[in-house]
Amino acid sequence: MNQTMERLKRMEEKDYTALTRILFGLDSPTPVQQGLEEDDVKFFDETLNESQRDAVRFALASKEVALIHGPPGTGKTYTLIELILQLIQRKQRILVCGPSNISVDNIVERLSPHKLPILRLGHPARLLPSVLNHSLDVLTQTSEAAEIVKDVRKEMDAKQASIKKTRNGRERKAIYTDMKELRKEYREREKQCVGTLVGGSKVVLATLHGAGGFQLRNEDFDIVIIDEASQALEAQCWIPLLSAKKVVLAGDHLQLPPTIKSTPSKDSSDSKDAPTLETTLFSRLLTLHGPTLKRILTTQYRMHASIMRFPSLAMYDCLLIAAPAVATRLLTTLPYPVADTDDTREPLIFYDTQGGDFPESAPPDENSGADGNMKTPTKGSLLNDSKSNPSEALLVKKHVRSLVDAGVKAEDIAVITPYNAQLSYLANELGFKEAFEGVELGSVDGFQGREKEVVVVSLVRSNDGGEVGFLKESRRLNVAMTRPRRQLCVIGDSETVGKGSEFLKKWMDHLEEHADLRYPNVADLQQG
Repeated sequence: MNQTMERLKRMEEKDYTALTRILFGLDSPTPVQQGLEEDDVKFFDETLNESQRDAVRFALASKEVALIHGPPGTGKTYTLIELILQLIQRKQRILVCGPSNISVDNIVERLSPHKLPILRLGHPARLLPSVLNHSLDVLTQTSEAAEIVKDVRKEMDAKQASIKKTRNGRERKAIYTDMKELRKEYREREKQCVGTLVGGSKVVLATLHGAGGFQLRNEDFDIVIIDEASQALEAQCWIPLLSAKKVVLAGDHLQLPPTIKSTPSKDSSDSKDAPTLETTLFSRLLTLHGPTLKRILTTQYRMHASIMRFPSLAMYDCLLIAAPAVATRLLTTLPYPVADTDDTREPLIFYDTQGGDFPESAPPDENSGADGNMKTPTKGSLLNDSKSNPSEALLVKKHVRSLVDAGVKAEDIAVITPYNAQLSYLANELGFKEAFEGVELGSVDGFQGREKEVVVVSLVRSNDGGEVGFLKESRRLNVAMTRPRRQLCVIGDSETVGKGSEFLKKWMDHLEEHADLRYPNVADLQQG
């Protein structure tokens, strides 16, 4: 990233590509003509819905840049696979990138059945086993181009073995001279082999950082596709974009941006609205050029319609619709027996803990000694700024117990919370993992991109001051409420949480009106 930023900094404006000028806001993107976008495209995947087809047509017709906005569960990856197939049919060469290995491997897995000449760059130890056959390391050993390299390797091994048998100094010296030449030839042929494999691949896939490797230094691509672009640092994205002609970015800027641990200094910017490291290229382009750059996918295949309703209303301009196959499915319709109970027949449940009986608590400050002086931070001190809610944790345990007793498999349930101290309390104080082997405990941030049949969300915050901390971040809550397929169970204090922001107030009002509303009794929990 540093090298790329330095190159960009040194570059004179006359050296900018047409795409670079647009990404900097110096020029506007070429408008997509309506007729072009509506050109008949013969789709490889006939099951694509109309919004997915529209996104593919738009990306094909765009001259320099296109954004594909994929809200949770809307089949963004399926859309990208169709786009890649269409581009190959049009004799285009494609570089596909993502911010993480898993984001790239997911696309490799979906492309594999199409028997295309694809190449995955990256260290084999970091790749999924299912994609190794497409990796450069494996192909340099198994492809036709690799046979010549193998012959030289065999000759080198034979020479190496002959050294041990030769005692004559002159002969040994001659063998060493031959070895030196063979090593040189080996390196040259290996380089040619890599060049042949990379040059012969219509689709090359790599992480954004991996796109800066020597293998792609002199390679030209017609288009760069960046998946999970709203989870990538902009500096990462520039690695494959410095010499690119066209880019398609796919992601959802209304979910969490990349995690940034450094914060700008107070003097570093004159405006509080100035871009920070959290500002992604996806978001910046939307701000710069407006929504004409993007197409949104609107049919979601994950959530029950009741779970989807609020995120669609609050985050996606009421555009989301639930596919018929998922709109009404419940825990009781899982492909294994689940008893029909009050806890399994509801898609949306809200345990409202208002009233002060479920107060939050902060862990003791492990960094201060008895004399009040600061001690060296301990490993556990990362929890010091976090919050927990022991009574709410008991409620989580009770609800999960009722689901498991009704027949819901533990591995189909996840418990997520924004606070690490609450996770720690559930795991260590309540022995949650031992009680429910298979139930996943995780943070909201860590669960982005994941899904489960049931997701229980513990909001934790309950105090007299109406303080909600980083619950104010609507994108964090958007992640939390869009993970489940069949049931979302929210546990929280509507009185405290509702004071945090207009978004939170609307969510609490929505839950009170549309969820199965429950007012738990803390005394019953403690007796249990």
